[in-house]
Amino acid sequence: MNTKSQEWWLDRVAVEVAVVERPDGVFETRADPSAVRIADGVVADVRRGERAPDDGRRVFDAGGMLLMPAMRDTHIHLDKTFYGGPWRAPIPGRSWLAEEERLLPEMSEQIPVRSNAILDLLVSRGTTEVAAHCNVDHIVGTRNVERLLDVLRSRADVDWTVIAYPQHGLRDGTVVPMLERALGLGATVVGGIDPARIEGDVAKALDVTFGLAVEHGAGIDFHLHDGGSLGLFEIDQILRFVEATGWQGKVMLSNANALSGASADAVRDLAARLAAARVAVGTTVGVNGALLPFRALDEAGVDVSLGSDSIMDILTPFGPGDLLEQLWILAQRLGAYDEWGIAQTLHYAAGEAGRWRADRTRGWPAVGDQASFFLTPATCSAEAIARRTPRRYVFHRGVRVYAGKDL
Repeated sequence: MNTKSQEWWLDRVAVEVAVVERPDGVFETRADPSAVRIADGVVADVRRGERAPDDGRRVFDAGGMLLMPAMRDTHIHLDKTFYGGPWRAPIPGRSWLAEEERLLPEMSEQIPVRSNAILDLLVSRGTTEVAAHCNVDHIVGTRNVERLLDVLRSRADVDWTVIAYPQHGLRDGTVVPMLERALGLGATVVGGIDPARIEGDVAKALDVTFGLAVEHGAGIDFHLHDGGSLGLFEIDQILRFVEATGWQGKVMLSNANALSGASADAVRDLAARLAAARVAVGTTVGVNGALLPFRALDEAGVDVSLGSDSIMDILTPFGPGDLLEQLWILAQRLGAYDEWGIAQTLHYAAGEAGRWRADRTRGWPAVGDQASFFLTPATCSAEAIARRTPRRYVFHRGVRVYAGKDL
């Protein structure tokens, strides 16, 4: 079937309805065989428990597979990677910033090949939205942004945001004109990095970054690696700038490592302030290391999301580019082992489309929702996460963008 047609039916697809608790305390997910009509890239009709009508529209038979929302990768570096090229592992013990300076010209030249390779990987794993942090620095200037924008504009299978990211700092202001140029080229978010440890002057760095954002109507994304009281101070100062500039809902903190080791009282206070300022938090999850207080942030109303961060680069030879695998790790690290606990992690990768209501029911998909989803041979989202089931078909805005074999 050609799903590029403007209107069609997805038939015999399992749509999650609710997680119910049996008398013996076991949770089970109810998923109804359903029909979903897609029109012009959005959901036009949802018929739970029914088959697609014979109304002349094209039909795609899901064969009973589970419908799951496409995922969003909110923290990934597409411009500096070895993925898509020859195998290459990092060299332990070297300063990674110095190593990056050495390798940036080579990696920049390979952006057309390697960023496309990563995007192909992400789409095949069910991700159709990316926020790409792209270097703007004294080595490559804005070349990485230019090359990455060329790649992203050539693709119709992902929605994207480019963050003009000063990985090596503002360097006494010399990088600021480059950031301005990057915003003019098509980046829509200005990045920042550790305003204390890297920049050396928190107030000055935040003043410059927020000034650029306000002048250009751009979002802001800070990489915050500093831990302890220093990191918490940086978050406090960013929140003060958000309130002073009226930039609520336009700022994300990537990593925000200081929250991982903070006391429960400090987390509770900052989570409330982050939620009030609508400041989001994006992170990646590994098999070890500090873990953000996901539940405390989520319960306070903070938008917490997952990203791949690095995929085969100077920092790590790993990074699977698979957010379902990150959920698999996260569920285990949160101690979520029953069906309801595992299911509740879905929104960290899929956004609001993956969120369950407090009464354990689902509202997705609903008429008007973007038709970006994947089909997987699972009975429920908890099984898909726990077993990392294959993404057989991936659709973006109503168009099939991937059809593959088992992973």
